[in-house]
Amino acid sequence: MVFFDEADLLTGPALLTFLAQIRDGYNDRDRRQKRFPSSLALVGMRDIRDYITAEHPESAGDRLASPFNIAAERMTLANFTREETGRLYRQHTEATGQVFEDNAVERAWRWSEGQPWLVNALARQIVEVKLKDDRSSRITAILVDEAAETLIVRRDTHIDSLLERLKEPRVKNVMESVLTGTQADVTPDNDDSRYCRDLGLLALTDEKLLRPSNPIYKEVVIRTLTDQVEKFIPKISVNIRTDGQTLFLSDLLKEFQKFWRKTM
Repeated sequence: MVFFDEADLLTGPALLTFLAQIRDGYNDRDRRQKRFPSSLALVGMRDIRDYITAEHPESAGDRLASPFNIAAERMTLANFTREETGRLYRQHTEATGQVFEDNAVERAWRWSEGQPWLVNALARQIVEVKLKDDRSSRITAILVDEAAETLIVRRDTHIDSLLERLKEPRVKNVMESVLTGTQADVTPDNDDSRYCRDLGLLALTDEKLLRPSNPIYKEVVIRTLTDQVEKFIPKISVNIRTDGQTLFLSDLLKEFQKFWRKTM
């Protein structure tokens, strides 16, 4: 079994040449004295169908079969469940003695909803970066929240790869519709919606409506889509009294009134 990781990053002539080589190897496998792999896996965010239709839209649908109709099966890796997320963190505790508090595990699940890369990235950010491998420190919900914000701002390679998809009009249109609550024309089962779900950007609610697949992705996508607008929003300074724990509502209302008058 041979795995080609991130095969979906290939485009243009490189993509077609790569698939043609696989096809030729498959057709000539009997003459190659079994030197061609018996199984190949193209690992990525997109199905092989999307590879082809991205380059040759006219080949979509039933006509996709030629000339690369050698795909035997399509598989999607599922997210961790709550139980599996806790079990993974307990393995760290068993190996190092460092404890993930129950509310920390719950917060990690809330932020990631079991997305495997996020589950591991949150733990790594806390254990290796924030605490610098200090095994005596317990991992709390506050640390998980801080780690989530760091991942949102830092946008590591995994998240950047997802954000690159926002440059595709069909992804951008679906995500904007879902985030603004105007998804009446975006059905969960149309090709563009399924594509966004396959990418891991969207999931379905119990009512079969589209939603961002987890809070981290949601926040990152919102910040990306509104980035150009935010650059033109001026910073506003307000004067609000506080006793260290609560805000004075009268001051807050006055400052809002001032803001509102300026924008009208």
